[in-house]
Amino acid sequence: MNTTLYEAINQGELIEFEYEGLVRIVEPYIYGVGENGEILLKAFQTGGFNKKNDNSYTWDVYQVEKMGTVQFVGKDFSHERAGYEKNDPLFSTIYCQK
Repeated sequence: MNTTLYEAINQGELIEFEYEGLVRIVEPYIYGVGENGEILLKAFQTGGFNKKNDNSYTWDVYQVEKMGTVQFVGKDFSHERAGYEKNDPLFSTIYCQK
């Protein structure tokens, strides 16, 4: 289990990592196992680059094994983002969630 992801979710802290060659800054919400056995992170992107490179941020699901080193950004978030679905059925096992 990735303790940094676990701590970020439990503490409500923004994280940064590289994914598909681009830096992402996200609010992490759910960390667990997907239907196909992949370890996943569901998060709302708030900064960095996205696939379209147009700064339109949204919910996304990241395969943890494809994520670069996860770092705390140093900013907290305490609100629950619109569109957040606790116990998301995408996950067969949830390690932790906001």
